[in-house]
Amino acid sequence: MKVITLIALLSVMFIGVIYGVLYATGDTPSDMNGSIVGVCQNDQMMDYSSSNSILVDGVVTDGNQHGNVSVIVTNETQIFKKQGNKQISSSFSSFKPGQKVEIQFSGPIMESYPPQVRAGQIIISD
Repeated sequence: MKVITLIALLSVMFIGVIYGVLYATGDTPSDMNGSIVGVCQNDQMMDYSSSNSILVDGVVTDGNQHGNVSVIVTNETQIFKKQGNKQISSSFSSFKPGQKVEIQFSGPIMESYPPQVRAGQIIISD
């Protein structure tokens, strides 16, 4: 019984340390990691209702689901490019097929084919 209690206590402490490190560094884990397969830019002259999007092939970290996801990029989406240990502000025009990206969602994944999700933050990491 003492061994089980000790293991449980150590597990809780370990989780606390991991949470503390993530909180202290300000690093929020991404919801998806992958590579850009395609870039779809809205034609502002023709359609004001649709948003820009990128098609990403990767892993959705919650549930380890792998596949293509259409990531909707709005004016509220924060886009950064990682350069060394720094993150520099970037824009939609920086996206190119083949780039590695880390994505934080700003809502649920919509059930469609391919699945769609709005991005809160995208970090270009290559």
